[in-house]
Amino acid sequence: MSPIGRRLIAMDAQNLLGCHPTTASAACWEFAIAESLHAVGFRNDTDHLVIAVAPDWAFTVNALAPFARLMVREGRHGADLALCNALEDTNFIASRYSEVVIASGSHIFRRSVRALADAGVPTTVACLPHQTSSELTATAAHVTWLDRPREVLGDAATVAAPSTTRATHVLAPVDARPRPVPLHTRLGLAA
Repeated sequence: MSPIGRRLIAMDAQNLLGCHPTTASAACWEFAIAESLHAVGFRNDTDHLVIAVAPDWAFTVNALAPFARLMVREGRHGADLALCNALEDTNFIASRYSEVVIASGSHIFRRSVRALADAGVPTTVACLPHQTSSELTATAAHVTWLDRPREVLGDAATVAAPSTTRATHVLAPVDARPRPVPLHTRLGLAA
């Protein structure tokens, strides 16, 4: 185990939204990332943050956490699988980190948690209640329960989903060029 108090925090951002990413508002994305980092006591000066996400949400996550290593992977469970690959070399992780925090409730991480425990690295799982694998929480050394964005933000957590029963209107094209995000909206950083 690493003698330093440095932690590896592996986050599946989509898993922490509490809703489908297409219906999550910008406030929901920001809350999900900021709340999980706050709940686990993220230290920007010592901890190493890795966030995985599907390609459709990469710009959103990068704007909210530009200090994180961003992993992007397509497909079903793409973000989960990208993080599992990052957690495979347990000997390397054990030599550099005192703890691993997995911010996700997906059952896919139970093997990673077991392998890390076998290598002597304690794990904390930070996850949403009622949306988390019981096998994962049973395997982890510690569990931190996160607030669901909808419970804190209310209706501001989601945007309206397209209706299949009403007539839909054609929307103007969206300007998808990357834009700078004001510092005050980036995870509570002061301007």
